[in-house]
Amino acid sequence: MSNLQETNPPTHACCGPGYASPEAAMKAEPEKVLYAIALYTGTGIEEPDYLATVDVDPNSSTYSQVIHRLPMPYIGDELHHFGWNACSSCHGDANKSRRFSVIPGQRSSRIYIVDTADKTAPKIHKI
Repeated sequence: MSNLQETNPPTHACCGPGYASPEAAMKAEPEKVLYAIALYTGTGIEEPDYLATVDVDPNSSTYSQVIHRLPMPYIGDELHHFGWNACSSCHGDANKSRRFSVIPGQRSSRIYIVDTADKTAPKIHKI
């Protein structure tokens, strides 16, 4: 995974991704966007699944709206249970960051690596 190292400085100056405790997470600034998988499996629509970026900043004019769609290049993946390239247990490691999302296709066995450097418009980094 060495090719997935972030070149930008980490979000937390003294530590890696995640938080030292649940209490620290509760005190952190709220997220501005969230990512959700959108599937067409079982709908009869023959389109690729996509990663939706949703604006969850209550002060934004696009609050609660899908602001970006990242379609996968193939039909029938059935994207499932995605996560980050670094977990919260890496909290003490300033060289780690949560920049890449790892998204598996349950039916296709493909694994997508999605770059979230631009948090509002993620891009496929590698399949």
